[in-house]
Amino acid sequence: MRRPYVAACIALLMALGFSACAPAPASPGSTTNDTAMTVNGTPVHADEFRHCVGQVRATVWDTASKKGWAVDDADPVRDSRAGELLVDRAAARCTDGVVRRQGAVALTLIDDASFESLVERWSADNAAREAAAQAGEVLYGPVEKTLEQYEFQEMADAASEQEKADAAALTDDPEALDAAIRARPDAAEGLDMADTADRTIAAQVVAREMFDSALAQAVSDAEVTMNESWLSGQSISDLAGS
Repeated sequence: MRRPYVAACIALLMALGFSACAPAPASPGSTTNDTAMTVNGTPVHADEFRHCVGQVRATVWDTASKKGWAVDDADPVRDSRAGELLVDRAAARCTDGVVRRQGAVALTLIDDASFESLVERWSADNAAREAAAQAGEVLYGPVEKTLEQYEFQEMADAASEQEKADAAALTDDPEALDAAIRARPDAAEGLDMADTADRTIAAQVVAREMFDSALAQAVSDAEVTMNESWLSGQSISDLAGS
């Protein structure tokens, strides 16, 4: 059984070091029919759900092939083993993305946890990179990023900001760091905890483990509601393409 939304927020904020959590507002003009699911109150619309389907589709088809499942693009997703797996994995991917964006909002790194806002930031970033390239500036990475590349970088940046803050706090509190190492002795493996530089490294390792653990808990505890009335009308090709 999933915990209530408040509990999910508490777990998330333990990972992200903020004191308040609220679901992102629904997009203007959105309706129940174009919402595939909600995560902690944040709607996941059909375009975002299909984006998540695209990220898991290859592994689902690989699983279906290995298990000998017949896949008919016309089958309703809820009447097909492959379709059910596709929905489950896409929902898990969407949940992870929404929880991470909610955390970035809590850190004030972004203003909006919605997918629409993510797409707007991606488009703006690509426009800025194109302008920089035209001006002859040096760019790292491709001039135009895919949405997946931009989303990954945004998630990584948010995680890095929190981990740096947590590592600094541990470094500044020797007792807290020592207690954390006693709880996670593997974090100090090969390190000399009497050495300042090694203690800094240990703090970084602990901060990463703490973040990963708390984030995984927040994703697990997220309140997820699937819109079955919408899903029941979707075929495999509607979600995954032909």
